[in-house]
Amino acid sequence: MVHSSIPNALVHREKFLVEMCEGRTVLHLGCADFPYTEQSIASGEWLHDRITRVAARCVGLDLNRESISRLRDQYGIENVVEGDAEHLDSSQLGKFDVVLAGEIIEHLNNPGLFLASARNVLAPNGQLIITTTNAFCFRRMIRIPFGTESVHPDHNYYFSHATLRSFASRFDYKLKEAYAYRITNVRPLLPYVVERLATVISSNWGEGIVHVYTV
Repeated sequence: MVHSSIPNALVHREKFLVEMCEGRTVLHLGCADFPYTEQSIASGEWLHDRITRVAARCVGLDLNRESISRLRDQYGIENVVEGDAEHLDSSQLGKFDVVLAGEIIEHLNNPGLFLASARNVLAPNGQLIITTTNAFCFRRMIRIPFGTESVHPDHNYYFSHATLRSFASRFDYKLKEAYAYRITNVRPLLPYVVERLATVISSNWGEGIVHVYTV
């Protein structure tokens, strides 16, 4: 058993990601945000658009063919392509300063293939940014004694700071920065309040984690 130190700093997820992409070339994985694509676009909160506005160049990649087709045909968005995050080296999109994997690693069939292929599209001194659901999110853990588990039906894994760092190190990534983040929506109100109270004690009881890696 190894006792690993964990960070105790919170960031606003979307704001942090946009700032990290400013003025840089970015490959944005899972860009469609399916099934919330149209809702995000309508509200002006679609992350891919926010990143595109500040990046030197941004390419969005998503496995969902229907979403990519709709973005291109219905909304006229050109900087999105269909592709597989586990085989980025076959996408022939070039090299990027930032590979952004926001809330996708827990959905993948083989996250090891993703980490290996991401190295091939990172420019020298590039960064891989991963955000994912926190294995120790307090508002989900408190359901356990009552015999229920709250989990997205498409999630295959939970990661903690320690397990994600260890897993990434197998592919020779070096952790540069690590943070926690909270949920940002206020409805329903109870989970929001529970998380705010929990993260006063420890930020690592929040919704998710953010890791920034170099190679």
